[in-house]
Amino acid sequence: MKKHMTDFDVEASRATKPYFYSAPYPEDGEYVPYDYQFAGVEYHLKRNNALFGDAPGLGKTAECILLGNAIEAKNTLVVCPASLRLNWEREIWRWSTQTNVNTYPILKSSDGVSLKADYTITSYDMLRNSAILEAIMDQMWDHLILDEAHALKDPKGNKRTKVLCAPDMLPSVVGRITMASGTILPNQPIECYNMIRLLNWDAIDQISLTDFRNYYYGLGGGMIRSPVLVDRDEDNNPIEPRMISKLHWSDKVRNVPRNLDDLQYRLRKHVMVRRLKEQVLHELPPKRWHVFPLAITPAMRKALKHPGWKRAEKMYEMDLGAFDRNVPVDGAISTARRLLGEAKAPAVVDYINELMSEGITKLVVAAWHHSVLDYMREKLAHHGLVYMDGNTTTVKKQYAVDQFQGNADIGIILGQMGPLGMGWNFSVAQDVLNAEPDWVEGRNEQLLDRPHRPGQQGDYVLGHMPVVPGTMDERIVSNAIRKGIDIYAALDKQ
Repeated sequence: MKKHMTDFDVEASRATKPYFYSAPYPEDGEYVPYDYQFAGVEYHLKRNNALFGDAPGLGKTAECILLGNAIEAKNTLVVCPASLRLNWEREIWRWSTQTNVNTYPILKSSDGVSLKADYTITSYDMLRNSAILEAIMDQMWDHLILDEAHALKDPKGNKRTKVLCAPDMLPSVVGRITMASGTILPNQPIECYNMIRLLNWDAIDQISLTDFRNYYYGLGGGMIRSPVLVDRDEDNNPIEPRMISKLHWSDKVRNVPRNLDDLQYRLRKHVMVRRLKEQVLHELPPKRWHVFPLAITPAMRKALKHPGWKRAEKMYEMDLGAFDRNVPVDGAISTARRLLGEAKAPAVVDYINELMSEGITKLVVAAWHHSVLDYMREKLAHHGLVYMDGNTTTVKKQYAVDQFQGNADIGIILGQMGPLGMGWNFSVAQDVLNAEPDWVEGRNEQLLDRPHRPGQQGDYVLGHMPVVPGTMDERIVSNAIRKGIDIYAALDKQ
């Protein structure tokens, strides 16, 4: 498949300058699109539906709106994470060429759906509201934009993917579908199946999910649940043979990614334009993670004795792909991770204080558990701190971001990993600290990309990753590196 990478459409998917056409934008405004953004829109215009897959921080939101300008969409529906609704509204005001563009963010179910808006902005969660969904389905939309489209990654489908992917649901009332995601494969190739099927199923010859797995995965070892013949009881006494469904080891599990050059070719030729930062924004500084070991304390030793870590270790040894699928989220493992996060928190706070004393003026700090966040929020308040988590309203999240970006007295933005790593611009910061590394590689990278954006004036973007040496805590980082290599091969390797 290597020879196919010279295909014109594939080359266009990497173009940093447009060949023939530049989309309209507000020429009386203070912002001018980059050439690569014009090239991305040009790629989309040759297709009915497509994905802006540029690396995080390259301005995919602007590209989506520029595409709307180019097709002269009058009625656009934007579906995005709840925390980004107001950010989308601001970007529309900035980039839309519609005169006095009318935006309508649906912040709560009682807001309903406006019939007069040029852009209606809702969240994935809001689509679960039957009244909102019914009102949306009662209209015809020129353009559907799905931001952070890796929300559709579950290949087996769920209520969210049904609403967005089923032919008789949203696709039946929209003219064009545009997706945006810089991490369309958070962990595994199969996570892009729903995206391809929705945008252009012909790109993969309309194959089924089973055939997709068979072609893009080789056989490896892992735990599976399937019928097995049992002829002995738990005490090894003979019993009448019977078939039961049982979790067991198999060396014939399709979990080893392969044919990734073919997948990348099909994505780029048919549905995806994707550029990396080093290809288009040469003025941006390099980014990297700095893994620093914590001196183990009695509290950490105690936390590491929780049985949840043994369960996590066992699952890791039996099935390396288990973490990719978010399997280890049961009570024991979740508790073990929380206890270790709490035990690490004092050492992490000490490290942050040291960073700030060395001259860092802006720092992005993320964690998962509320108990860890509460501790750090109290201990770091003297640096000037703003905060967000999953319970923070959209308005307050935006206010926190604005304060962090524009107020010199605010040194730290602290937040829960999910909301903090989703779409914000923290270009005033050069340093990120991830107090509780995620087991999904893409989320760690999304967090590091928040300051690695246009407007970054520093010489570096550095992510600080505190780990306990020789433990599962440290192995998480190695596993994330391995997953990142597979994702690079499927999307970017030339």
